Amino acid sequence: MRPYQVEYVQLHGWDAEIVGLWLAENEEWLLLHYIPVDYVVDGYVLISKAHIATRIPNKSQQQAELVLRLKGVKQDLPSDFRFADTLSLLRWTEQQYGLVHFVEEEDSTYLGWLNEADVVHFWIDTLEPNGTKDIREENEKPFAFHEIRLIVFGDDYSQSMKLLWQHHCNHELWETGNN
Repeated sequence: MRPYQVEYVQLHGWDAEIVGLWLAENEEWLLLHYIPVDYVVDGYVLISKAHIATRIPNKSQQQAELVLRLKGVKQDLPSDFRFADTLSLLRWTEQQYGLVHFVEEEDSTYLGWLNEADVVHFWIDTLEPNGTKDIREENEKPFAFHEIRLIVFGDDYSQSMKLLWQHHCNHELWETGNN
């Protein structure tokens, strides 16, 4: 295990840094306990190393590390986590957390469920911002595995969206049962 270290990662073409507590890495992926703002730890983020421009030292790194230690944030891997190919990582996050959440570009986040995949592409049924499920259309453009920059899981936003979707499903079932 590597020493306790907060990483500041800059992706090619992105303005914002991705910040997190280092947990593990292999040749293709970097796994961090995600820190979206200041000292808030919110789930995990897998960063595709193919899209990393730099891993930047930051002057506030030591203070961030101190605060995380004081909060008792551990450097533990998520339960049953193992590095794998992108499709297997997406399947694992869906099995463990109930949906997939990935980012292609800085302003394009997708949540949903895997629908179909081949060797280079995949399709999802999308979880819309209002908490409804949009089933993939036959002519819908696929996502390419190599374009994924981040895979996010165990975070508050994903879990909140999943709860909203479950609420809609339960409400629809209740309304159907009363008709």
